[in-house]
Amino acid sequence: MSRPNLNPMESKTLNSAIDNSSRPATHSAPRRVLTLFDCVCIIVGTIIGAGIFKMPAIVAANVPNVYWLVAVWVFGGIIALIGALCFAELTTTYPDRGGDYGYLKRAYHRRIGFAFSWVAFWVVRPTSIALMAMIFGEFATVVFPDTWPLFGFAIFSVVVLSLTNLVGVRFGKFAQNLLTVAKVAGILVVVVSAFAFGPNTVPNTGDGAVSAAGSSTSETSALDLNAGRPSPASNQSGEPAPSGAESILTPGPSDSTWEWFWLSMVFVMFTFGGWNDIAFVASETREPKKNLLRSLVIGTGVVLLVYLLVNLALVFGLGFERMADLGGRWENATSVLVEQNMGSYGSYLLSILVCVSCLGAINAMIFTSPRIYWATAIDYPGLHWVAGSIDGRGWWRAMLLQAIVTIAYIATFGNDKNGVENLTAANAPYFWSFLGLTVVSLIVNRIRFKGKFDGYRVPFYPFLPLLFAGACLFMVYRSWTYMIDQNLWTPTLVIGGWVVIGFVLSFILKSEGETR
Repeated sequence: MSRPNLNPMESKTLNSAIDNSSRPATHSAPRRVLTLFDCVCIIVGTIIGAGIFKMPAIVAANVPNVYWLVAVWVFGGIIALIGALCFAELTTTYPDRGGDYGYLKRAYHRRIGFAFSWVAFWVVRPTSIALMAMIFGEFATVVFPDTWPLFGFAIFSVVVLSLTNLVGVRFGKFAQNLLTVAKVAGILVVVVSAFAFGPNTVPNTGDGAVSAAGSSTSETSALDLNAGRPSPASNQSGEPAPSGAESILTPGPSDSTWEWFWLSMVFVMFTFGGWNDIAFVASETREPKKNLLRSLVIGTGVVLLVYLLVNLALVFGLGFERMADLGGRWENATSVLVEQNMGSYGSYLLSILVCVSCLGAINAMIFTSPRIYWATAIDYPGLHWVAGSIDGRGWWRAMLLQAIVTIAYIATFGNDKNGVENLTAANAPYFWSFLGLTVVSLIVNRIRFKGKFDGYRVPFYPFLPLLFAGACLFMVYRSWTYMIDQNLWTPTLVIGGWVVIGFVLSFILKSEGETR
């Protein structure tokens, strides 16, 4: 679809009007210091966390063969790319502070924008940081045994990375770039080692062990794409599934391929989450109309490539049968592969890599999240104290408050064996609900402004935005059904209560425009 021809004066006037809808004249804008490489590192660093080390095997346990394994990861990458294209239009068209907060406020109502910020502060962002910090703590105890407990390492990571970002944007982005490069390099080492050492055959010990090719006697190539399983949840060892896993990992033999497909997409889409964080720093990006689109496409493309390489490395090194068997028992197939190829030091090296990967994701979320609260505090006089010095760099108070809430979650769930599960379940419905609403806001704003803007325009409109919104709706449904199936009522009610309080506050607090 062609964009309208606007002369420079019309374009300037329109963008000024859009900008002033969420930027009071008394407040200066943040400085544009983020380059294309910085933005790509934020996207890649946020998306690639700890999930890619465990999710491939779990997905393999829910699909019938390697063809489907590759298909679901490619499909997940395409969905993420569609979402990225939708956000490219939003970020290049509307120069709002706070990313999603500004888009939702303009498209629907200020209360919807406030509700997003409230849920982001109390639920989505701190639980995301906390669960990643807890995974970091789990593997840090392997790297540094007999030192601190899991929750000690988790809290340490949040405190140190928060202080790092308080030093300034330039130092924070340098830390993010370094962690992202180290993370991707480490993953590529695992991939290269898998192909360099070749497939490994596991001897038939009579206890359910199978060869890497999926047979106890065959020594055929582990990269046999036709190797399949009669049931995606078969557990060759006879061990029961871990608590909380049965309802999502045990489709019966009569279940159709499409049921397996949609089931596996839950894990895949969870692993692809995070690319939308770039919207929170759009106002700090150099040449935004060019670099935001490029960073979203390049970032999601790099992640998809890395994810496919990891999956193929696991299939090649372990065989699809063994990979799926490990995933069906919630065991870490990547750890098995690394130990197989690198000996006794493999698990130790993988633990270091997971720690680096988690730190990169934690830092990216700490770096981007305070922009939401800062933007909201500027619009509401009653919350101006949260914004600190409102000069474009005043999110330090918001960052400290976020760290406090995150540490509270870690202290509450850090010693709980199901802590990560509970945090993920509490986070998912709200994350996907607001992400879907944000993408739909693209359609609402197009109708309201009647296409009179000069930003990037998503192709195949409105099909792609509606397709992504449908994917978000599917994730909301799966999240709620999972919470009900697992009887996770405590986190559901507690967090739901906080959401209700935020909605009530949205009626009490007056925005900047209402107080003039």
